[in-house]
Amino acid sequence: PEPAAPFTELARRDPGRLRIGLLTALPDGPEVHPDCARAVRSAALLCERLGHDVVETTARYRPDDVGRTSGMLMGADLVAQIDARLERLGRPLADDDVEPFTRVLYETYRALPAADVSRALRRAQEIGWAVGAAFDEVDVLLSPTLARPTPPLGTLDTSDPGSIYRHASVYAAFTSVYNVTGMPAMSVPFGRDGQGLPLGVQFAARLGGEGTLLALAAQLERSAPWATV
Repeated sequence: PEPAAPFTELARRDPGRLRIGLLTALPDGPEVHPDCARAVRSAALLCERLGHDVVETTARYRPDDVGRTSGMLMGADLVAQIDARLERLGRPLADDDVEPFTRVLYETYRALPAADVSRALRRAQEIGWAVGAAFDEVDVLLSPTLARPTPPLGTLDTSDPGSIYRHASVYAAFTSVYNVTGMPAMSVPFGRDGQGLPLGVQFAARLGGEGTLLALAAQLERSAPWATV
């Protein structure tokens, strides 16, 4: 949907009294680190102090289902984009054209059957319907941005595909569903972990709800401004 006004104007509006659904865990998902759980509950308390109604809710998707679906769709698109570029260049893919992890994805998904892509598209729509139904009950969903604090360097190293495969799904458990559904979501800085590194909390809204999120973000920043460097 087209925004009701420019985003800069929407951010200056009062968000009104919102119904906020609090998610602190996912069905069959990774265990949420205590620092991340503490941050999202602190954000929920601030939202209540600002006059919003916060209620505990449950996620309507499973991270592994979302991961399989998004992997197929993003992998198929990656192959199409690389092949289109190579066609323009008039040459095959060279070893140093893409990062090692991208090359693994390319080789994995280049032989993906069209029927699998079709099934993934249908599943993405079903996931969108399930997640979208939550917004019949709340205006915004609040969750940790990541299930773990900031990872050490090398944990998500695209030159090490094995490390990516071992860790990426844990860090993307709360965020990747909105890549699949297209619903707007934002990560807002909120607190620090035990090492002093910043944490984020995620707010998501129904399709076309960018204005609600921007207005809420501005309200949160006024109430609890985050440190800048």
